[in-house]
This record gives sequence, structure tokens and C-alpha cells, in this order.
Amino acid sequence: MSRTLAASVVCAMTAVGVAGCSDGGSSDKPFEGKSADRVAAEAVTATRNATSLRMAGKLSAQGQPLTVDFRVDTQKNCKGRMAMDSGSADVIHTGQTTYIKGDEKFWAGAARDSAGGGKQARALSGRWVKVPVGDSRTTGMCDKQGFLADLDSDKSERKGMTKGDVTTVDGRKAIPLRKKKGSGETITMYVATEGKPYILKLDQSGGRSPGTVVFSDYGKPVKATPPPAGKVIDGTKADKTVS
Repeated sequence: MSRTLAASVVCAMTAVGVAGCSDGGSSDKPFEGKSADRVAAEAVTATRNATSLRMAGKLSAQGQPLTVDFRVDTQKNCKGRMAMDSGSADVIHTGQTTYIKGDEKFWAGAARDSAGGGKQARALSGRWVKVPVGDSRTTGMCDKQGFLADLDSDKSERKGMTKGDVTTVDGRKAIPLRKKKGSGETITMYVATEGKPYILKLDQSGGRSPGTVVFSDYGKPVKATPPPAGKVIDGTKADKTVS
């Protein structure tokens, strides 16, 4: 669950995803009569069925911290930012096009295997780059459904969970569902107790890949508009542009 979530984010960002839904409850004992595993399954389904959402948090990617803050929808409209020790970048995806504006460290990492990569990184730093359609480095970066499908790819990750006491996540009531694993790792899914049982937060502590991702802004439009044309470099011509 949390492990695959982190893996999906890392995979998507290195360039440079059951039963019917329940309305939950507002009593002191939400989801009474339902096991923690069933609530987790319904939460995953509700979250996958949402038309849009925001996901923000801090993860551990290949031994280094990774911070992400993305708004995505089912039409692959996307706007967000990612930051790590090896650089940071803003990302916009709208229509069939992805635009990336990274700093020098980000582009240096993306071009580390290219001749003249350092020069290119300096030239592209702080500028919007239009990424070619089908570029393997950005495949899945703004695919909400693919991202959340990964969340549910290993159902054993949410088997054997237990319910905790109702708490709040960003002002919304939530019930924590926890699972302790033999590696000293604890996975906690916070599920909204009012309205649809959306996942409000995923937390993984202990183990080799700790991290937390908060989900919010369910159903809100994603305002992803292309950068001004005069400030965009065509990625297919970047080598000529900076030569």
C-alpha cells in the first residue's frame, strides 16, 4: 500500500498510481460492523473513483528525501512541484503535453548521460521545457488512475489491519487503519469518516522507505494551463537551442 505508493511516485518523478463505496458515518463509532480490511478496500475504491485530488508529502526515494505536491484529475490534467537533493522542478500537463521547469541540478541529473549535459543544464535552468509526446521519462507522471492503481496493486498490503481511535487530518475526521509488518515497519491509512470514505493520509514509519502523503481537494478542478508560448523551449530542439 504505502510502499507501492512511494514506488509509484519515485518511478514517475525520476525523469528529470473491490466493494462499492460507502458513505461512512458520523457516529462515535464510524464503520461499525465493518472490518478494518473492508474499510481499507472501500477507501481505495473511493479514492480511485474521485475525479480529481491533490497529493502532497515527503517520501524517501533511493536513500534521499523526495517532496511532492501535485494536483491531478482523471483527464490527466496536472500541476505540481517535486523537490529532492538532486534538484527541483515544476510540472504542468494539459492536453497531450507536459511542461517542466527545473533548476540546474534537476537538469544536470536528467542529462547526466549526455555529452554536454552540464552546458545544457545551465541553459535550461529556470526555463519551461515542452517534453516530447511519449517521452519515457515522463510516462505516468500525471496519470491519476495509473498512480492509484498502483496503490491497489498488492492487496496483501492492506490485509490484517486494525482500527484506531477517530482523529483529524487537516480538520477532517478520520479513522486510522494500521498494519505492523515484521520489518519494523508500520503502515497507517487515515480514512474520512464523513461523506465518501476517501483516503486522507498514508503514513509509513520504520523500514527503509518512510514517508507520508496527504490527499485533499477531492473533486476540485485542476487548473493546468500551458506556460506562455514565448517562455517555452521545445524539448525536441533543446540540443540546438542551447548549442
